[in-house]
Amino acid sequence: VKAAQHERKAFQQDLEDRQQEGFAKGQSMYHRKLTRDVGGHDLSLAAASVLAVDDNATIRRAIAMRLTAKGFNVVTADGGEQALAAVNRQEFDLVLLDLQMPGMRGDEVLRQLRHRYSETQLPIIMLAASDDKNDIAKTLELGANDYIIKPGDLPVLIARIKTQLSLKATTAQLLRHQLARAASADAPLSTFDGVPRTARSFDATWPTETARAPTHTDTLEHRYHLLYDNMPMTCFTLDRDFKILFANKFGVQFLGYQAHELTARGLTSLYAESDHALAEEYLRGVLEQPGRLHRWEIRRVKKNGDRVWMRETARLIGRGADALILMTCENIDDAYQLAEKLSYHASHDELTGLANRKVLEERLARVIDSAHSEYSQHSLAIVDIDQFKIINDTCGHAAGDELLKQAARIVKNAVRKRDTVARVGGDEFGVLFEDCALAAATETVEAARKALADFQFEWQGTAHHISASVGLVALDHDCEGVTAALSMADTACYAAKDAGRNRLHVYHADNIRVVSRHGEMRWATRINDALRDNRFELSLQAIAPIGDIATPGDHYELLIRMRDERGELVLPAEFLPAAEHYNLAHKLDRWVIEHALHWLHANPLLRDRLFLCGINLSGHSFGDDSVLQFILEQLDQYADIASKLCFEVTETAAISDIVNANRFITTLKSRGCRFALDDFGSGFSSFAYLKNLAVDFLKIDGAFVRDIAHDSIDLAMVRSINEIGHVMGKQTIAEFVEDQQTLEILRTVGVDYAQGYAIGRPLPISEFC
Repeated sequence: VKAAQHERKAFQQDLEDRQQEGFAKGQSMYHRKLTRDVGGHDLSLAAASVLAVDDNATIRRAIAMRLTAKGFNVVTADGGEQALAAVNRQEFDLVLLDLQMPGMRGDEVLRQLRHRYSETQLPIIMLAASDDKNDIAKTLELGANDYIIKPGDLPVLIARIKTQLSLKATTAQLLRHQLARAASADAPLSTFDGVPRTARSFDATWPTETARAPTHTDTLEHRYHLLYDNMPMTCFTLDRDFKILFANKFGVQFLGYQAHELTARGLTSLYAESDHALAEEYLRGVLEQPGRLHRWEIRRVKKNGDRVWMRETARLIGRGADALILMTCENIDDAYQLAEKLSYHASHDELTGLANRKVLEERLARVIDSAHSEYSQHSLAIVDIDQFKIINDTCGHAAGDELLKQAARIVKNAVRKRDTVARVGGDEFGVLFEDCALAAATETVEAARKALADFQFEWQGTAHHISASVGLVALDHDCEGVTAALSMADTACYAAKDAGRNRLHVYHADNIRVVSRHGEMRWATRINDALRDNRFELSLQAIAPIGDIATPGDHYELLIRMRDERGELVLPAEFLPAAEHYNLAHKLDRWVIEHALHWLHANPLLRDRLFLCGINLSGHSFGDDSVLQFILEQLDQYADIASKLCFEVTETAAISDIVNANRFITTLKSRGCRFALDDFGSGFSSFAYLKNLAVDFLKIDGAFVRDIAHDSIDLAMVRSINEIGHVMGKQTIAEFVEDQQTLEILRTVGVDYAQGYAIGRPLPISEFC
């Protein structure tokens, strides 16, 4: 350990010596550049030159495109040798450097650049492929200013770049100021890394609101004062006791103070009281590790009491007792509020505001553990709105959404405040009664069922009566786990529906056979019977171009419907989940493909004017060799139809087995078929895999699209997905476009296609013909 500490200390000293040597070599050039800037050419962050180094061509293009759009001048390099050659040819304000590259690694490039330039002369942000702490620590020790984990978010990358450039500009301004003083006083320049050594030399000349007005003879100093005061972020200079020596005008005004109110004040007093100890710990770290650039995020308090999140960057300037801390502070409060909102959306149902299924399952796991270890008693209920699809189909989705919101409030008001009410499905709610025996839970949930039965839902002047079927199960030490608990509650709910709806059924182990026959096997039997009796139907819904794209024909998606035993139409949301659960989805997929190809072949006029026909593939079918072989056999029979087909798969199915997914896609694309990634955006991990999937279209999840006119986060999501899709050469389709306002916003954003009621409702293929 002592040997390692000694080696680290020697390495750090060698690094500092090389940094000072590098600054000495570049000082005359830097002096000329700063003098030129002082002469009237102020540095602009937006026009800064950036060198982006990465061996991945897709990442290089994405960085260049995004930063260029923000006004940066970007040069790219695909490796270390090319990067060093670029630095020899021209000067850059900042470097984005990939750590893991073939040939010359990023850390070797970093080492060579630090021989020539200090951290403030040439900021370097490392692009790391993973959050390996050893790699990151090594790059920081070698002189990296910052790092970001790829692929990273564009706003975060731009914010990090601007922070580094602002710190560089601040240091440059300090050097300009010292150069001006040295020139006027004919005094030797005494600096460390471009900054004066002593606080006393600052004290006489630092700008304050009470300082004398600059004259014509003070042009250089006056220009420096203007630059520093109006830099669009808060800047502080502190002594070793963390007292404020200087603050720029922008920062003083942002915090709501006058300049004299901050002079000699302790910086920690400007933080939230609960963060004082944390702030002191961060600041002590700046003193204890003078060779590093330090960054943290913390809450700062304005004079009026408002709290704002800030990203602060600090570095120790100079040595010994006269050293100063230079700090810049960036307002990131909007980003934190966005993160909190995203966190809320990740745990709550967007429509009803209730907890979502994930939260219910997490709390369910906790109470089951409690039941096993402490023999405590809890209960779980599933509440399913009866005949919800009738109102949804006859009155529209807006009426269905409003009904769900009102039903959620009724259930929430009927149970105890500490009980968890969650939306677990389209028209299903889950209620977790913690520390509540079955008898008490039965009484409470029965009250909720009666409240729903007494409720009249009014829509456009018409009253509708609703009811609910409820399944209830006790959670005790015999409960096997979360999956078993939900399955038992679902089984009880199905039993309530089979018994005539609008009733409560309590799950008991002694009637499991009856429940199993009427519950778990109910949908499996109905699906198999419908396949046997050929009671499935196909409908078409239009997909229309809304941008500058001209399609050579009609574009539709095929949708499957089922007729029940009484001839009533059953929508996919009713039977597809059961088909997936009971491994029947591949049978439905085969039925759709066979009937779709036969229908297209039998209608040549429709086929000839058709551009694309979308066909959904379930997760069970996607990657299944037997299904792939079946599709190939069908294409052999109808060879002229392959180019008209676009298979749609959900993003979760595509990324679950990326190797088989690509093989499946590649095989069918070789026959002329196309592919669309459905419900894109529901799992953001798919962004990292998207570049490896040879799909042609991204269908943006309707959960983001339907509220873009009223929700800025949803709009930002749609815009980001659309931009990423276009960068990767994919066309985009927005789902659930239900009104003209949403359609116009999507057109402005640049989405290529739209699908939904604003374009056209689904039509049975018989009516379409």
